[in-house]
Amino acid sequence: MIDADWRALVLDFVERRCSEAAFNDLFLDAWRAARDCGKPIPKPVDDLFYVVEAYCPDPALRNPQSPYEADDAALRQSAVEALARLSSPLPPLGT
Repeated sequence: MIDADWRALVLDFVERRCSEAAFNDLFLDAWRAARDCGKPIPKPVDDLFYVVEAYCPDPALRNPQSPYEADDAALRQSAVEALARLSSPLPPLGT
């Protein structure tokens, strides 16, 4: 995936065109495929991976007291932050 593909995937989730469970599956599949092929993964996507991996789509299986699990709100907030970082232009070199 190229940066634009990652932005589109995350944007679909942020704009609620994709459920949490569907995003979880699509994101993990794309991240693993990129990793396995040796394609570069943008830093915001790599950071988002840890929250997506900690997310459990079934609320009954989540432990709300665990600092190692993410709920719907944490997943969405992390996606919003990743999207902002993916969409912002890079600063000029030397600044």
